[in-house]
Amino acid sequence: MRVIWALVSCLILCGFSEAHGSGERTRIFKDSRPLPEFSLLDQHKRIYDLDRLKGRWTLIFIGFTSCPDVCPVTLMKLEAVRAELGLQFSPSRIPEIVFLAVDPQRDAPVLTEYLAHFHPDNVGITGPVEQIDTLVSGIGGFYRLGKPGRGNAHYDVTHTAAIAVISPKAELVAEISQPLDVQEVSKFLTRLIRKRKRS
Repeated sequence: MRVIWALVSCLILCGFSEAHGSGERTRIFKDSRPLPEFSLLDQHKRIYDLDRLKGRWTLIFIGFTSCPDVCPVTLMKLEAVRAELGLQFSPSRIPEIVFLAVDPQRDAPVLTEYLAHFHPDNVGITGPVEQIDTLVSGIGGFYRLGKPGRGNAHYDVTHTAAIAVISPKAELVAEISQPLDVQEVSKFLTRLIRKRKRS
């Protein structure tokens, strides 16, 4: 039942983007949006705040470590995007991938192990709910924790699946909707990064 509900949630959250043309899955905001101050911890228990976002491009994705499909698939596709961008840019210009884990009670103890299944440079962050909420709101996201079933600790998490694109000034400048197409996303980010450098 849990897997079925997760698949239904994925269809609800991602299906709208599927119906649109590929060009409509990426958008640049007319006005950059400075992110609010926040303070979380990465998977190595180091502070991750606004200062960590400054000086490089970042892709932030909301998720949770118990996610059976959307989260791991997205992380794998972002790994492929990183590889494509490696053909265009030096390592310092390739966006950092940040997994914002919104279920801290279950996520914090396993975040390091979870991310080890993907690219070693991925960053996972979580922490106090109010700090998570601040960042989620700052990137225009949404999540909701389900209620545990009677007699067990299993519950689902509904969350937006879009990727927030953060500039080296710690500003939200673009959004990438699901489903991700590796080639499309890579070309979009290449154009965006080059354009911003020229300007």
